[in-house]
Amino acid sequence: MIRREEPQDQAAIHDLVRRAFAPMWFSDGSEPDLVDALRGAGDLVLSLVAVTAADEIGGHIGFSPVTIDGADCGWFQMAPVSVSPEVQLQGIGSALIRTGIAALQEQGARGVAVVGNPAYYERFGFAIIPGLAPLAEHDAQFFRAQVLSGTAPQGTLRYAPAFG
Repeated sequence: MIRREEPQDQAAIHDLVRRAFAPMWFSDGSEPDLVDALRGAGDLVLSLVAVTAADEIGGHIGFSPVTIDGADCGWFQMAPVSVSPEVQLQGIGSALIRTGIAALQEQGARGVAVVGNPAYYERFGFAIIPGLAPLAEHDAQFFRAQVLSGTAPQGTLRYAPAFG
């Protein structure tokens, strides 16, 4: 079952994100604190959890607002996506991504961006949008986006301040 995060989920989400990213070669261990910082700043505008049959949180996804060329434009960053190592490769991450994007679209979002494995995220409709780039140049090769409504924006996308 996928549902919105509830206040009592916060510690379990922190632990889940820590465990999910611990074995990842690219992780510096900051992902759980990032989720907490986004939440604390009011920038975790959509936070979903996947709950197992045993009523444990097995997955989490968060979305935060971005600006493009300094303007709020109805676009969001999808990050991080976390699935407990014990239940990875069972479709939980995919379900969280699809549910999250659909929820944003229902709320009138214009688009979503992500930084991650292009081969994975392109399966969900993320692609390179010519003229749209992340502020951090080191993210560029892993940056993909998806237009949900309207035309593709042009400019520099900046994440919420918690991203640094």
